[in-house]
Amino acid sequence: MAVVGTKAIAKPHCQNFNNYDDRVTITFTDDKVGKRYDVTDVVFIPSFFGGKLSATSVKVTIKDGVATVVLTFPHVIHFSNPKVTLKVNGKKARFDVCQ
Repeated sequence: MAVVGTKAIAKPHCQNFNNYDDRVTITFTDDKVGKRYDVTDVVFIPSFFGGKLSATSVKVTIKDGVATVVLTFPHVIHFSNPKVTLKVNGKKARFDVCQ
């Protein structure tokens, strides 16, 4: 987790998704960064049929006012219209995973 954001509402945008090396890696960016940017309660929902996976790793970097977040989850064999839910600075956010 990293610290850097204000009261701005998080607007995560998926940049990358891969299911290689026995793990799922999702990268997203957010340009709504202020004094802090804490990412918590990260959950991967592989499909609308159910199931949820908690993140095994969350890495945040900030550059030029844009947060880049790399999320890692256990490997998933099947997925359909996956989503990620999380909290940014304590506020709920959700985004569709790019494929």
